[in-house]
Order: sequence, then structure tokens, then C-alpha cells
Amino acid sequence: MKFNLGNFKVNGSPLTCFVELSTFVFIIWLLLSGNEDPEFLVMGAGFSLLTAYVCAPFLTVKNEKSGKVFFLLNVNIFKFTAFFLWLLKEIFLSGLAVTKAAFKKSDVKPHVIYFKMDYENPTAAALLSTSITLTPGTITLDVDDEGVFQVHALTEATAGGLMTGVMQRKIAALYGETCSFVPLTQSEATDISAAAG
Repeated sequence: MKFNLGNFKVNGSPLTCFVELSTFVFIIWLLLSGNEDPEFLVMGAGFSLLTAYVCAPFLTVKNEKSGKVFFLLNVNIFKFTAFFLWLLKEIFLSGLAVTKAAFKKSDVKPHVIYFKMDYENPTAAALLSTSITLTPGTITLDVDDEGVFQVHALTEATAGGLMTGVMQRKIAALYGETCSFVPLTQSEATDISAAAG
């Protein structure tokens, strides 16, 4: 039996995405209401299903190159929690390193680094870009259509940490992707962007 949600088409099962979103909305309903009366629970379940039906098409993102459509919330919550805790640790350690570098002015050597990480799911690229910017000492300047990231790094240490590819691979694993991390020079990054254009 094929499940059809109007114009809601995603890479994977639309029914699974719909059930996940309905469950998420219902849990929020329960947490905010605090009411456990049976009629209230039935009403909450009904409104959760309706909300998921209306909102599901708006929670998708399309890969322009392949044409595949991905559901934004289609990620394992346990893996995401583990990544989030790891990112918090990295933010804290990077914050300490940048503070130390600020006091030792000789350690501050701003420069721009480039790498290629061509995720199929655009949500993964957005998460990587945001995670880099959240980490003190690095800011994502640009991400092109070929997956070339341009990042400003405040110190050699912050650049080196990013160029190991650990964060990039963790996000790839989070979304079940097998794309590879490739460090680039500025000229290589420019050549890739020019060839794509």
C-alpha cells in the first residue's frame, strides 16, 4: 500500500516522516499541556496528526543537483544527541584556546581555509556550516554548490582542528552519507568553483 501525503515527496518513506513528525508534535503537546485526561489526549493526537499533515511539506529541502528531496527532521535522535554533546565539548575547548590566543597576541594568525565536503543532503551542509560558526575561532564564509567550504580561522590551531575532517565525518555519519573530506588550497577551490560555473 502506497502512502500519499498530497505533494509531500521525500527520499525515503513519507509515512515514516509523517509518523515521526506527528509523534514529535504530540510529545510537545503533552509537555506543554500537562493534562492527561483521555479526551484531552485524543484531541491532542488529532491535532498532532493534522499539524503534521499541514506542516510536513514545508519541512523538506531539495538537492538541486540530484533532485532528491529530504525531510529536515529525518535524523536519529540518539546520534544527534551524541553529536550535540560532542559539539558542546568542542565549543568549550575552542573557546578556551581562542581566549588563550587572545592573551598571547602572537598566536593570532587569521587566514582562510578551504575544504570540499559534498553532502547529498543539504541539511548536513547547513549543520556543518552552523557548527563551524558556533565554534569559537572559525566562521563559515561561503559554501558553493560543489560542496566547497570557505572558512575563516583565527589561529593555526583552530584551522588545524577543522582540517582533520572529524566534524565533517561525524555529520556525514549522522545523515548516513559516505562522502569524503578533501582539504583544498585556495587555487584548487577556485578551480572547482570555476569548473562548476
